[in-house]
Amino acid sequence: MFSNIKEARLVVDRFEAHVDEYESGYIDALEYLIKETDDSLYMMKLGGWYYENRYFELAEKYYLMAAKKNDINAYSCLGYIYYYGRIGKKDYKKAYECYKKASDMGDIISGYKLADMYHHGYYVEKDEQKYKEIIMSLYDEVRFESDLFAPVPEIFSRLGRIYLSEGHQEEGIELLLQAKDFLGQRLWESTFFGDLSIMKYLIKDIYEVIKLDREHLDVFDLYYILTKESAVLITYDEIDFYIESYQDGSIKMNNVFYEDVDDFFSRAKLTINKPIYSVYGYLDDMKLIYLK
Repeated sequence: MFSNIKEARLVVDRFEAHVDEYESGYIDALEYLIKETDDSLYMMKLGGWYYENRYFELAEKYYLMAAKKNDINAYSCLGYIYYYGRIGKKDYKKAYECYKKASDMGDIISGYKLADMYHHGYYVEKDEQKYKEIIMSLYDEVRFESDLFAPVPEIFSRLGRIYLSEGHQEEGIELLLQAKDFLGQRLWESTFFGDLSIMKYLIKDIYEVIKLDREHLDVFDLYYILTKESAVLITYDEIDFYIESYQDGSIKMNNVFYEDVDDFFSRAKLTINKPIYSVYGYLDDMKLIYLK
């Protein structure tokens, strides 16, 4: 299909720049590049595509190939597969080994996931002090980070919860709110399902310690509002969208029904190209009509 490496790279670049949308061509190009170059970069790209599209067995296949090249990101990604049981049962032993390897190589994401294992007592003995020490050391590494895809909200939210558990209410709340804002900006560009899960639980934690400010709402507050019987009117690009949530958990927006809040954030769109989660900071208006 490809006559040379340059041609295959062009297909990959055009797909990733959203110039072309042919996923089959993208996959074929990456498979060609892996065969011709044996470069872990292309193994990780293909593994990442399969992971985001939930073909986890294929994702593992390419991550394992990259791990044989000692690719730091491969160990981190394999850790996620085993930690969450993406290909069957959870395997905390394998997850720990992968996270430890990547963390020792300097991977921050693996560092906080390793901390989580001490926090929960997964494979290792539960150790809250070690959990706190790891998270605080990682906080020092990312506190001034501006890259939206750096693990800032993941670490800020963990440290925020630590502060709240220790009675440092003001510091904890501030970190949770900063995490929410950072993650909201990331979701303007990101389509990764994992970021929505992080936001969902972050909103839950926030509204366990503060009251909803009805005068200053944003789209992610819907993670809280829509878990109750409610009605909200949002305006985007001068178009109104009326959203109602019901006692059984279902949601309706402009006559389209959604099973629950996860389904809503996964599928709801304001225009053809504007998922509901991508308009953080860009709504014309948002009004809470009622909340029971």
